[in-house]
Amino acid sequence: MRQGFVFLTVYKGVRKMQIHLIENADNFTNLREKIWECGWWKLDEDKAKKLVGGHIYFHKKRSEPSFYGGAILGYRVKKEEPHLGRIMFKFEYHSACRGIKTDKNGWSIANKIV
Repeated sequence: MRQGFVFLTVYKGVRKMQIHLIENADNFTNLREKIWECGWWKLDEDKAKKLVGGHIYFHKKRSEPSFYGGAILGYRVKKEEPHLGRIMFKFEYHSACRGIKTDKNGWSIANKIV
């Protein structure tokens, strides 16, 4: 059964939220050129909705700059095990999302939303 993504309209001039994530498992799936999916994140779906249209940054450690990232196009919620209920983000890679640093404040265990 194919799972769908949730897409939301982004209005020009509205500042969207960003998420920084610790990603050490190399859990990326290439869907097509520059379009990727990454998951399985323990995140509330309401927060995931607010992140669509914003940016996603992947870090190996909190103290290191991002090694990958892009614009969040949508997300889906895993409907089966393993990772039932976890968020999977669909994003378009942007080279400008590499090398982005964020301060040490505001991190949960593996993510930081700004």
